[in-house]
Amino acid sequence: MRCRRPFVMGTFNACTVREEARLVELAHCAEEREVEILGIPEHRRVHTDDRIVYRRVERCTFITASAWRNEAQAATGGVRLMLGPLVRKALRRVYHHTDRILIAEFSGNPVTTVIVVYSPTNMAPSEEVEKFATAVRDVPAHNFLAILGDFNARLGPEDAPYPYHNSTNRNGTYLTALLMEHELLAANTMFWKRTGKRWTFQDRATAAAQEYAKEKPNKPQDAFVAAAWPVKKIL
Repeated sequence: MRCRRPFVMGTFNACTVREEARLVELAHCAEEREVEILGIPEHRRVHTDDRIVYRRVERCTFITASAWRNEAQAATGGVRLMLGPLVRKALRRVYHHTDRILIAEFSGNPVTTVIVVYSPTNMAPSEEVEKFATAVRDVPAHNFLAILGDFNARLGPEDAPYPYHNSTNRNGTYLTALLMEHELLAANTMFWKRTGKRWTFQDRATAAAQEYAKEKPNKPQDAFVAAAWPVKKIL
């Protein structure tokens, strides 16, 4: 993608976007705020016929990898990528890496790779968390890389310049190693912001706040400022 002006890229931890009204409202909010690329983890919408489903809602295109059912047969997880009309024209391909990872490539010089993830929780077995590194290792080194999603990780001051949390948890340790290995930036922790702008989702039960947007800039000036922005309440 060759952008002559900055464009907005981000993530939205929806917790669920199964109802049609929620999808329409999300597309409307994205267009209102001029969001061109939006990673949507944990949509909880199950489709068994195809691994990837394409859907047009208003002017936005939604690309969805199915959620799955847990032991209680409740819909869990699922990742989705929303594209605005300008970015949609540059889309080269989308492929399903795992149930938790969706990867999209966009034409340009260099090629832009966007990965949407829904990471296992901090209580999940270590083997599940380590699988995430394989998706990044498959991306060519010269590509512009952005990873969007719910990382279920905490980064503390020992690992990030301006974090929300006071310490790094286990998933944060894995995430820090991944950032260092592939020269990625945790964009939401690279700039000073007031506390309310340093997190994008807060679990009501555990008060765990999620940080987002990991990117690999080609030049320092390519780094974007990531912040949490209020979105109208979805129906």
